[in-house]
Amino acid sequence: MVTFSEFLRHRQHLLISVSALYLTLYMVAQWPQAAPHVWLTAAVVAIYINLSYLTETSGHRTPLGPETLIALLLIGGAVLGLATSPAVLVVAIFAQGIWHLLRRLQHGLPLMSLDALGCFVADMSYGLVLLVLSLR
Repeated sequence: MVTFSEFLRHRQHLLISVSALYLTLYMVAQWPQAAPHVWLTAAVVAIYINLSYLTETSGHRTPLGPETLIALLLIGGAVLGLATSPAVLVVAIFAQGIWHLLRRLQHGLPLMSLDALGCFVADMSYGLVLLVLSLR
């Protein structure tokens, strides 16, 4: 019987391709949407991702450790961007990507279930799509 980790190791290229296709279709599907839906979706995605940080890091450090503070700041940026300006939301998405890159470079608490480099690429791609949408 094949273990889950062996399955992932042998199907890595297929999984990466399927994930890239999903992200591309997700971003392209937002082009024709009305502006409020795009920004609401982006804010929900940013909040969800950072809430996952909070649940992943809970119990590992003090309640106001760097991971918690950064996640709360990024959630606040997403909410503020939704309430005020798409530009703030775009900056929050890009900042989230930079935080993922810093995680990849071993800053902060190591999260075993997080592929930080893939998240960085997804955040930067999504931020770029949102930037283009905000400028049109």
